[in-house]
Parts: sequence; C-alpha cells; structure tokens
Amino acid sequence: MASSLHIYVDYLSQPCRSVGMLCRAINAPYKEHITKLLKGEQKAPEFLTINPLGKVPSVKDGNTVINESCSAMRYIATKYDTSGKWYPNDLDIRVKVDEYLDWQHANTRRHGAGYFYNKIIAPMRTKQPINMSVVNEHEKELARVEKEFVEYFLASKPFIVGDHLTIADLAAAAEFEQPLIGGYDLSQAVRDYLKTVKAEMGPVYDDLLKDIKSMLKA
Repeated sequence: MASSLHIYVDYLSQPCRSVGMLCRAINAPYKEHITKLLKGEQKAPEFLTINPLGKVPSVKDGNTVINESCSAMRYIATKYDTSGKWYPNDLDIRVKVDEYLDWQHANTRRHGAGYFYNKIIAPMRTKQPINMSVVNEHEKELARVEKEFVEYFLASKPFIVGDHLTIADLAAAAEFEQPLIGGYDLSQAVRDYLKTVKAEMGPVYDDLLKDIKSMLKA
C-alpha cells in the first residue's frame, strides 16, 4: 500500500533537514519529493497548489497539509512514532520540547540562518561584497543564543529534555550546523552537543548535510 505521507524538501534548508531526520529516525512510511530552492521550484505553479506560501518543507498526509516545519514534526511524531519519545506523551516533558521550538524561531533560527544567508547566500546571489556589519550583528547574537541554549535548555543534560533525543534536538542541531558550516566559531559546549546528537542519529546525520557542504565546495 502506497504511503499517504509526502514530504517536499530541499536539504540545503535547516527545517527540511529536521523533518527528514525525523522521518528517517522513526522509519516513517513516507515519499520524499526534492524541491530545489536554488532553481526556484518552490515557486512553480504545481508546487504552489500544495503550499501557496512557496516554501519548504511542506508535508502532505492524505488531505492534511502542513507548511511549517515544527508543526510538521509534531504531527509526524504524534502519528508515526510508535516509541512516543520524539514528541513525548508525558505533558511535563512535551512542554519543554514546545518551549524550545517556540524560542528557537527568534533565536537559534533567526541568527543562525541570518549569519549564513548574509555571509554565504547573499554574496552568491548579488555578486556584492559581504555586508560584514550585518554578519557581525548576527555573530554577536549567536554568542548570546549559544549561552542561553547551553545554560537554560541543556543545563548539563545531554539533550534538551534529558537523556534522549526529541524533535527539539533535531531542530537545534540543524540550525546550529548552518552557521558552523558557514564559518562561525561555535562554542565547544555546542560543538560537543552536536557530536552527541550526531552519534545518536547515526549516518543519517551526515547524509542530510551533504548537499549544503557540496554547495559550498562548488
């Protein structure tokens, strides 16, 4: 029987990597549709019928369409994770996952993506010099984000909720990897956290980073 779960992704994108990692980690029965951002495929008429916002990731499961990565991960984990650990059933643990996912939009994601975009993507697209004042501002904010992440969200734990991975860690790892790949000097504490996530995830972790690393080598 064909899967009703379809994910539309480009693994250059951090949120797409989060969704892809979750699907692979839980062996969800999904079909993957690569939607090339640099070719503008997310703006193609056929894609806009799925996501009128013209962005990835987009997840379609039967008649249900989800066009935000954190909502998509919550949905996929709730429906397809038989272990109940990725989006924990225990409300007291689940709320800590939600707390990080809500916080990261204006913190890890905003400044990690902002650093990478302004240092790497914008100069590639515009053929103009890097705007270092903008890059430096994101770099300054990333230092604050790292400190808050380590001291508050990890608080000496291996993962955000304690001793096991959740969708919060998938989002965090994807967002921290992006500025690291772009040349940002992550703190040792965050580097160690990423190594722990990678060790737990196995080969899928590096596999989903291949596209972004290849783009920078091209």
